[in-house]
Amino acid sequence: MSYQLSSFRRFPTAFAIVAASGLAFAGLMASTTPAYAQSASDYRCSGLAEQAHVAAAGAEAGKQASAKRFVSTGKKLCEAGNERAAAKQFRAALKIAGVAEVETDSQMASR
Repeated sequence: MSYQLSSFRRFPTAFAIVAASGLAFAGLMASTTPAYAQSASDYRCSGLAEQAHVAAAGAEAGKQASAKRFVSTGKKLCEAGNERAAAKQFRAALKIAGVAEVETDSQMASR
């Protein structure tokens, strides 16, 4: 006479459903970013990048290559998703070119 508890038989199925639901929820949370993070990346990798590119192109001949190198590195960092490090590279290019960064209130808030 053997007794089989039915709850043990259904445990793997229930566990699989709970695990799949947890993974789906974690994936959803990881794929969505807050609105403030999206707006911050827009300025650093678009507006600031454009300022640095223009400043590097107009820099003195001796400083132009160095400034362009910083801009190139910053663009690669933007492609990799590291906006903070990219902004540092763009600001270094602006400093070498001797140009001040043009900022608005919304851009300063995104720092």
